[in-house]
Amino acid sequence: MTNSKKLATLCQLGRWDAADLDVQGPNGLDAKKGSKSENHERKDSRELLAKIQTLGEGTERDNCGWSNSRQNLIGSIAMSGIFRAATPRGSCTLLKTLYTNTCNSDCAYCINSVRSRETYSYTPEELARVFHQLHLHKLVQGLFLSSAMGTDQEATMEGMIQAVEILRTRYAYKGYIHLKILPGSSRYQVKRAVDLADRVSLNVEEPSGSRLAEVSTTKDYEIDILRRQAWIKDLAPLPPGGQATQLVVGATDETDREIIAQMRKLYEEVSMRRIHYSAFEPIPGTKLQGRKAAPSWRERRLYQVDWLYRVYHFPMKELLEALTGDFLPNRDPKITLAHLYLERPLEINDASREELLRVPGIGPISANRILSLKRKGVRIRSRRQLAEVGVVLDRALPFIKVDGNGQATIKDWL
Repeated sequence: MTNSKKLATLCQLGRWDAADLDVQGPNGLDAKKGSKSENHERKDSRELLAKIQTLGEGTERDNCGWSNSRQNLIGSIAMSGIFRAATPRGSCTLLKTLYTNTCNSDCAYCINSVRSRETYSYTPEELARVFHQLHLHKLVQGLFLSSAMGTDQEATMEGMIQAVEILRTRYAYKGYIHLKILPGSSRYQVKRAVDLADRVSLNVEEPSGSRLAEVSTTKDYEIDILRRQAWIKDLAPLPPGGQATQLVVGATDETDREIIAQMRKLYEEVSMRRIHYSAFEPIPGTKLQGRKAAPSWRERRLYQVDWLYRVYHFPMKELLEALTGDFLPNRDPKITLAHLYLERPLEINDASREELLRVPGIGPISANRILSLKRKGVRIRSRRQLAEVGVVLDRALPFIKVDGNGQATIKDWL
């Protein structure tokens, strides 16, 4: 376990590159300078620690996979900046940080819009050295680099790209990088970001331009965001992780129907790889500090609908039938649709892949395993066999028969 002091020291020592080795003492400090240098180093270390913590905390609402950042953390910095994530390369430990928390935008829900907050910014060289030292000491495996807009978004984007270029060239880093593209970035910057990163993302925040206008007066939805996403789509080859985006749920009075419609548009029109949903939480000092938080279950239900559309390929017409009015109820939409579309319990041994995926508790992996057994002439005759292939029994059993035996009738479902 590494504490924050050790981590800050490793980051601080990253200031020294090979050209400085001839003047370094046994502890990595300048051996030619006395106590003044040591005092200066301690001050730099404290400032760097504050910067890393602040910029790491600034990405708290940027989702990029699953995280266990509140378990087995590396001191106070790790609580906000280092975590495990699922990436296109597999699970790895990421340093997740802002390049700067200075922002010229006025998003009503964002902590970076609070002008009285203390602000920090990296330089490209500094951020690259910080990450290189963390990676060198096996504390992180990848980088998730986001940022507030800075005083000029193109200048900020340029700094972020330069930091990644330094990592790729000077430090020969070949690992995973997720790079945020800022609204309003130039086409040339978008191209460089795509060439350098394993995944890029540009957050839409809201499902439409009119909704975004309710929370920000500084961003143009069509030009600053959607146009840049179209540029990403047109670039080839795309990064292995493609592009991702994020929607804030509940910062305005948007409906789930609006969000689902924009979800479909993003997947179909700009080949979005992933969409993340973040339930709104009021932050003290922001314009929306008095607004009620969105329930976390709403975020979860939108993720489930997204999964049904993106992975299971449920028709949009059917997904909309899971809505009650314009909103999703707090119920698994797959169960709702199973009640609507499964006329009778499904015989597990005779079902097609499409039919199996209709059953709650059966996903693509377990469906493929069931079909593999079928091709081998193996008939499933027990619940134990179902559990062994990965079926979630308590969800699936009301909707299926196993070798002719069912748990419930249609009336029992209702």
